[in-house]
Amino acid sequence: MVSKQSIERATGLSDFTVQKYMSDDGKHLDSCYIYTNPRSGSGYRLRFEIDNTSPLPLKDIERIKASSDGVDLPADSGPGYTFTLMDSGAKYETAGWAWARDGSSMLTVTLAETPSNRDPQRDAAEFIRQLRPIVLDTDGASTRPSGRPK
Repeated sequence: MVSKQSIERATGLSDFTVQKYMSDDGKHLDSCYIYTNPRSGSGYRLRFEIDNTSPLPLKDIERIKASSDGVDLPADSGPGYTFTLMDSGAKYETAGWAWARDGSSMLTVTLAETPSNRDPQRDAAEFIRQLRPIVLDTDGASTRPSGRPK
């Protein structure tokens, strides 16, 4: 889904471990974590998550965007934004959120411990641009059933 070179550039890792978590039926990717190899106690460097069962309501997404100084994705990337997560005034992760226009599903890309020569918000936006056509269809609707009645 995402090239090894893209992961290497965004994380600064040339040797990494990928751990995937599939849906209960084993047909769909729910999340994917990229760790250092060998895996260290520092946690993941890159995480992809797809939520088709209980994504945040759109009003909550907009509230979080405002409170986190979210930056809209480029217009051709569909609805979404990137933001930096802070703890006690220090940056600890950068995330990007994209969602289906109807709010039925959400894609999250999170980067941690990124190289100093990279812009993690741009990297998150680029991963979303690459993954949206796979995870969300071209008009922003989910390509996977949400499990909820319509």
